[in-house]
Amino acid sequence: MIKVIVIGPLKSKFIINGVNQYLKWVQPYHKTELIQINLSGNLNNMTAKEYKDKDYKKFSKYISQDTINIVLDERGKLISSIEFSKKIESFYLSGKKHINFFIGGPLGHDKRMYNHANLLLGLSKMTFTHEMAVLLTLEQIYRANKIIKNEKYHY
Repeated sequence: MIKVIVIGPLKSKFIINGVNQYLKWVQPYHKTELIQINLSGNLNNMTAKEYKDKDYKKFSKYISQDTINIVLDERGKLISSIEFSKKIESFYLSGKKHINFFIGGPLGHDKRMYNHANLLLGLSKMTFTHEMAVLLTLEQIYRANKIIKNEKYHY
């Protein structure tokens, strides 16, 4: 199972529509779900370290020895869709139960998340909202599955 785990809710209707469409399209290839975790509180009432610590504790519930953990980060490795599909295929063959994609909150990830990353992945040199990151991640998961199955996917 693939889990896309994100801190913060999706609010924009066009993003929600796109996310739902990609979740529908990817299901025949691999069971995939989106998990939205509540924000960790008001940034004005705690330090950045406290905020990230709360986010980490929420994420850590999904980390085990039976998971592949892909941490999305602006400093992550930039790879092509072909390279991504090869990584995903190797993760499928790893025997692990879950492939988790972690998309951080407004302050990014606590440094402890990097210790759990099987892959530290960047989407671009640009920074995106967490909503856009979810949509782009699901699109790439769908594209990777099309590539793995040697099916066409170009519009």
